[in-house]
Amino acid sequence: MAFNHNFKRGLNPELSLAWRYRKKKKKHQNLLFVGVVAWVLLSCIFFWQNTYSDMIVVRLSLLLSSTQDSMRLITASHVENNISAEQLKDKYRHHGRTFQPPVIQQNWSLDESWVDKVVRGLWMGWATSDMLSLRLQKDKKKYTAINLYRVNYKRHSKEQRDKKKLLCQLKQQEPLRTLTGLEEPFASLGWQKLVPHQPLEQTIRGPYRTCAVVSSAGAILNSSLGLEIDSHDAVLRFNAAPTEGYENDVGSKTTIRIINSQIMADPQYMFADSPLYKNITLVAWDPGPYSGNLEKWFKSPDHDLFTAYIEHRMRSPLQPFYILHPDFLWNLWDVLQSNTEENVHPNPPSSGFIGIILMMSICKTVDIYEFIPSKKHTTLCHYYEQYHDFACTLGAYHPLFYEKLLVRRMTTVSLDELMTKGKVTLPGFSQITCSGQKV
Repeated sequence: MAFNHNFKRGLNPELSLAWRYRKKKKKHQNLLFVGVVAWVLLSCIFFWQNTYSDMIVVRLSLLLSSTQDSMRLITASHVENNISAEQLKDKYRHHGRTFQPPVIQQNWSLDESWVDKVVRGLWMGWATSDMLSLRLQKDKKKYTAINLYRVNYKRHSKEQRDKKKLLCQLKQQEPLRTLTGLEEPFASLGWQKLVPHQPLEQTIRGPYRTCAVVSSAGAILNSSLGLEIDSHDAVLRFNAAPTEGYENDVGSKTTIRIINSQIMADPQYMFADSPLYKNITLVAWDPGPYSGNLEKWFKSPDHDLFTAYIEHRMRSPLQPFYILHPDFLWNLWDVLQSNTEENVHPNPPSSGFIGIILMMSICKTVDIYEFIPSKKHTTLCHYYEQYHDFACTLGAYHPLFYEKLLVRRMTTVSLDELMTKGKVTLPGFSQITCSGQKV
């Protein structure tokens, strides 16, 4: 039948011409249809990348993590709805090693338009959590619903405090407090002889004149800020952040190092042997319950810092080594919540914010580097590790977003210096004069 049909078309020139015309027209229509479909698909991909790029990062990380069992990516975007509170407690509690996306090449990045908006908002001091990605907003809601530490503080800001009132509020909160060994159950265990005889703020011979707080953010790479950082009288660093090999960008001086309890308890950090934790002042922290129940905290800390602390004090009794009182941490959280109408994550402040307030207690002037991101902000969590996640910059577990916004509101800084160096300056509490009235 097909042969006869073609034969008849060959005998009729007009029929053959019409057939060829229809065939050519149909081919053009098919090409046009394919072009339209391709354009729609490309438009959707472009829109998706610009609107939900962080979700693409998460999906890519999850795909990689399925083939790299030794690497962990713990984010709320892939938590099962029926996961228990205890599982979440184990997974989400600690920053620093909580968020460990798979290793990705250092220069890898995507267009994170939402991050640019948040960072610009932080520079101007008017950002809100609605500007965060959907993933980080979901993380915040989950932590608020779970409320691991049973936070019951409900006071929100009804007015926007100015710089002076914010500084006075922090100063009047009695922010710096370490264990003295007189608190129970530590007193009954003989800790008065174990802890340093003088509180941290009294160990310092008068307040330092200038201090630097050096963030571990990946953006500090290639900053060439090392000499400027080392020019300060005292330099604070965090957790396992090294200086060797990074001196040009982060400097080499370390006066005080703040470490979380995981650093002390996890063997991979070699707390007992690493030179990172020797010949300097150490300040350790673990959140404890919001209620301030020290007995409960001692029996069940997030990580067992108490055993490691005792062993370290026995080995190096002359090294200044302090443990922050949980009330100090939660007082800082109260300040965050009392200065916003939003619900702050009911989790402890970050090491970065804790360190800033600590240095304000013992320094006349504090320069803070890359706590508020510069224009070099990146997905790289730490300058010394190949982990990528914007949660390290804007917070998933810790209320980092609110901490950065509060610090920005307390400082007057050149926009150029903030954008290029990620640097802000705060006065020490000794330089702040407040009225006797509680703010």
